[in-house]
Amino acid sequence: MESKDPIKTMMAFLTDRLHIDPVTGHLKVHLTDNTLTIEGSIKSIALKKRALLFAMSITGTDGVVDRLKVKPSKRMTDDEIKVHVYHSYSSEPTLKGLSIRAEIKDGVIDIEGVVGSLTHKRLAGVLAWWVPGTMDVINSLEVAPPEQDTDDEVSDALRIIIEKDSLIDASSINISARNWIVTLEGSAKSEAEKNAAEEDAWYTWGVNDVINRINVEPFGRLRR
Repeated sequence: MESKDPIKTMMAFLTDRLHIDPVTGHLKVHLTDNTLTIEGSIKSIALKKRALLFAMSITGTDGVVDRLKVKPSKRMTDDEIKVHVYHSYSSEPTLKGLSIRAEIKDGVIDIEGVVGSLTHKRLAGVLAWWVPGTMDVINSLEVAPPEQDTDDEVSDALRIIIEKDSLIDASSINISARNWIVTLEGSAKSEAEKNAAEEDAWYTWGVNDVINRINVEPFGRLRR
């Protein structure tokens, strides 16, 4: 998107399109040496990713610095977050024994180390997001040996993630991915379950957009 004033363009998108209150969210947008910096607090991972994708589409900038934080569901200290993260990793059979380190500062988790697949990388990132006090996750995990990423890999990893989410009946959810855009279909018994599936998709590393076509059917599909 062409823009004579990237700062105004970005702020207009945040306030008019994403309906983020710049005061309560403490939103700030800076442009230094053609690098756009966005900081503030927003209510969901979906808003955060949509904001960053839009920022990267603005011409006249050479890069984007992400300092947006997602409001946590529970206030926790950095030490409390670290305990929860390592407990999640030690409790997950597929991640046991892997070299994963987590550094936490002001609610932001930076995970580093080496894992054997992109699925491991994605799962570790989502487990970090599931900690109630998390405000952001920087997934710096290295995959060794390197692995080519594909839409099938994204959908397969998300399938594993959703199956591990106790809030979701994964058997009722269909997942597909194309060009890093995930589509969710099927049924859920509540809006909370539908939203949980969408959040898991947004939490998944590499996903650029989520189309949620899940139907809410409180009593399930009637069988004849």
